Amino acid sequence: MEVDLFMLVVLGTAITAAVSSSPNLYRTVRKNGFHRELFTKIFIPTSLIDAKCECLIEEQFPPGLYIDPYELKNYREKGGPQFDSPAVDIEKPKELSPNLVFIIYPQQFTAIGPEYVTNVTVPVHIRYHQPSSRYDTVQIQLKNPRLYLLCQVIDKSIQMNKKQFPCNSLDNNCLWTEIKYKTDVINIEFDVPVGSLHHQGSVISVTLAVTIACCLYLSSKMLHTHVK
Repeated sequence: MEVDLFMLVVLGTAITAAVSSSPNLYRTVRKNGFHRELFTKIFIPTSLIDAKCECLIEEQFPPGLYIDPYELKNYREKGGPQFDSPAVDIEKPKELSPNLVFIIYPQQFTAIGPEYVTNVTVPVHIRYHQPSSRYDTVQIQLKNPRLYLLCQVIDKSIQMNKKQFPCNSLDNNCLWTEIKYKTDVINIEFDVPVGSLHHQGSVISVTLAVTIACCLYLSSKMLHTHVK
């Protein structure tokens, strides 16, 4: 009985240590197609940071992905996250688009047991890709974000760089502290279907034939109306 009790105590201590060891970030993508939702959840042990910490996520999007600032503004008006975004041309294909950096401010941390927890959901969109003669699909990889805090970081071992970003109110700049974290995935992957150049001739021929047929039909209708 004493051995069993001892083992339970040791196990409980190990679990507590695992929970309280370091910040953790969990990510997943919701929905399908070219319009998705990126869900991010952050867990930070209460022993590592101050209770009034604010959080900032720096997302670095590759050319094949983007966030629509106007859509995110509508989210904000309905209780969504504060954000800072560059100008985005949502009409450009992937091949003509640059990398983009978005700053997302999740809601305030909530204390849940031994951790502070927050989460944020943002709509993300996949750009159209030019057709290929080699692939039916291509893969886009979204790297994990950089995570920053605005507060006193109690455990200095999780601290990395400091960087100026807009404060949550966006009216001036604050000095944010980047922190280390563990995560369940290295990056988020998106499989994108692309058109085949092998079908180019067929598509052009069919399009031309349909266009000519429509023109002949409309011409005959107009001629018939004029004769009447």
